[in-house]
Parts: sequence; structure tokens; C-alpha cells
Amino acid sequence: MDVRWLLVALLTLALWGVWGVITRVASTTLGWRETTAIAAIGHMATAIIFIVLSRPSLAPQGLPYIFALLAGALGFAGAFTFYVALNLNPSSVVVVVTSLYPLVTMFLAFILLGETLSTRQLVGAALAIIALVLISAD
Repeated sequence: MDVRWLLVALLTLALWGVWGVITRVASTTLGWRETTAIAAIGHMATAIIFIVLSRPSLAPQGLPYIFALLAGALGFAGAFTFYVALNLNPSSVVVVVTSLYPLVTMFLAFILLGETLSTRQLVGAALAIIALVLISAD
């Protein structure tokens, strides 16, 4: 069984976990506007390095190209609102709430793409919401 995907996913988990903490530190010191701007510069610098090293084809290719651009815009908008939320509440709560974004993906995939949801997935979604309530309650 190929477990490379799991190793990469765990690395992602670790990177985003650290990101949530250092973003909180930055936003409480700098403010959400400055954190958003400076983080965008860091993102762009990392993106440029990726583009130079991997040399992807950037030629427009119709609707998938538009979707990729939209994904980037939505990702930035999500980061922006995340930074604002971190300014308003502790990272231990904000990160938990925002980490439930797969529930939105599941719902939209069901509605827009006709994907099916198993009973196990629905129970998992319900448990995730219960976990959110337990973790974020005062």
C-alpha cells in the first residue's frame, strides 16, 4: 500500500498547525491588515520559487484556468478573513472553526457535483460539528 499521500498529508497538517499559531502571534502584534499584506508577500515569494523550480504551463486553457485563478482568489480571501478572525478570538478556537471547511466542500460537492454522501460521512460531519461546539464553548 502506497502511504506517500499520508506522509504528505501529515506534513500539510504540521505546516498548517504551525501556521495557525504564528499567524495569531503576528496578527495580535501587527494587526490583521499588516499580517494579511505581509503574509501575501510571503505567499507570493513562495509561489514564485515554486513556479521557477517546477516550470508549470501557465498558458490559459479555458474554464479550468479560470477555476484555478478563482481558487487562488478564494484561498486569499479565506486567509484574509482568517487573519481578521484571529484578531478577534484565540487561535485555539478560530483554527478549529475554520478547519471544518471540508463540511462546506462535502455539501457543495453533493449539491453541485452530484456526489453521494455515505452514512459514515454524515455521522462524521455531525461529530465534527459536536466537536466544534465542545472545543469552542466557554
